[in-house]
Amino acid sequence: MATKKKILVVTGNLSHLDQFVIHGLFKELSDSVQVILALPQSEFEGERWAKLPSEFKNSFEKVMPYKYDTKSKKTGSQLGEALTFRFRNLASGYRTRLRNKFFIGLRVPSKWQNFSGFAVLFRNRGEVWQRIIKEFPSFIRGTRVFFWLWSRIAISKICKYCELSEVAVNESPDVIVVLMQRQAGFVVAAIDAGARAGIPTLLIPVKWDNASSKSPLVKKPTRMLVYNQQLVEVCSRMHKMPITSIVAIGSVEVGTKKKISATNQPENLVLIGSTADASSSATWLKCVSDVLSRIGQTKNQFKTIWRPYPTGDSKSLNFMNEFVTSHTQIELDDDIKRGMSHRAQSISFDDVSAAYFRYCELLNSAVVVVSEGTSAIIDSRARGIPVILPAFKKDAVIGSQWCNLIGYEHLRGLRATTGVFIAEDESELERLLTDFLENPRRIEPDNSGENIFVDHRTYAQRVLDVIDAVLIDTVLIDASKN
Repeated sequence: MATKKKILVVTGNLSHLDQFVIHGLFKELSDSVQVILALPQSEFEGERWAKLPSEFKNSFEKVMPYKYDTKSKKTGSQLGEALTFRFRNLASGYRTRLRNKFFIGLRVPSKWQNFSGFAVLFRNRGEVWQRIIKEFPSFIRGTRVFFWLWSRIAISKICKYCELSEVAVNESPDVIVVLMQRQAGFVVAAIDAGARAGIPTLLIPVKWDNASSKSPLVKKPTRMLVYNQQLVEVCSRMHKMPITSIVAIGSVEVGTKKKISATNQPENLVLIGSTADASSSATWLKCVSDVLSRIGQTKNQFKTIWRPYPTGDSKSLNFMNEFVTSHTQIELDDDIKRGMSHRAQSISFDDVSAAYFRYCELLNSAVVVVSEGTSAIIDSRARGIPVILPAFKKDAVIGSQWCNLIGYEHLRGLRATTGVFIAEDESELERLLTDFLENPRRIEPDNSGENIFVDHRTYAQRVLDVIDAVLIDTVLIDASKN
């Protein structure tokens, strides 16, 4: 009987595992391979791990705690920020990220290099100066001469204080799978450990934008698995990796055997926010409210549910409550009210799981989704639900949906995504929203893989197919050397 392949799954945060466990990825993988989990010692000893249900823990054959020192975490964060400065010319997404760091929330015009832009900066000079001071160390680390030396010291420090190399050697897996939200210290250490031990590494971004919106990779995995074909070219350019090493496999949340069918009789108009500052959505939310008032309750058969981005910021929470109080046609999502979103890291796995399925039910019930640039767009389109993205061009400011749409590479493909409609002004939003409310319909997703990737395989099988291909390549490369 053939020995099962062994996969070492590396994460730096327990919450990164939630969606994969909810969708049974590791359970399905364990039917054909050995799945071993490596997570930080602090996470293993924490209260959340102790309270996890057996369903979660039994997804893994073995759990290997590893030392992940604060020095490694801090240096990893510094390295990611420095990389964004150093390679900002590689991608508009990096430049957009940097502009947002300095100017978001200050109402700085998108075309700010003129008199009106400088006038806004002058009025906010105190806040701008504070942000410059905060980001100045990252800028210095990202300068060409300094980065060359400092990055080598930083990588050595990260790997020294993150003991994944020992885990890789002791477990000797066939492949290392790293779950990445951003280029944290454990990501660098895991890829480095694989390279030193001659073990192939697969990098799986946790969310849609994680592969392309943060910073270029300083250590290259054997394969990076992304959501769709559009991101293949983007990530190849951003991370300076061969295009053959980037593989589109879709999302763990979308695919065969997933209950993602929208209801035949939709009940809700769903509004989705993407930023922690809920007030930034005020313009298009008021536009939606005006449309609902004009249609009237007798004609509008749908309830309107607003689901802002989860936040604990008191100013943003106050705005949410004040807005729904003054615009009674719109209701605030119950999970956002209670701080029980599936994105929350402070609640139990059972609560995360329950919240996630409530989110799915909300999308399934939608007649149309009006969403800012979040993964809710992909989730909705996989269900055949039309999506309207409000990105108003006129008077756009840095950090607005318009600037993000033209700046971030993962959002640019939305213009060519079937069933996604970009509303560049209030009149277009009103026209589209009125149309879908008065003439409800589904629009089948284009599953070609360009923007929505779905095929006959489960997500686990797609991962396994990539692993098999990588191991075959590794054998061929070793044979050629001999």
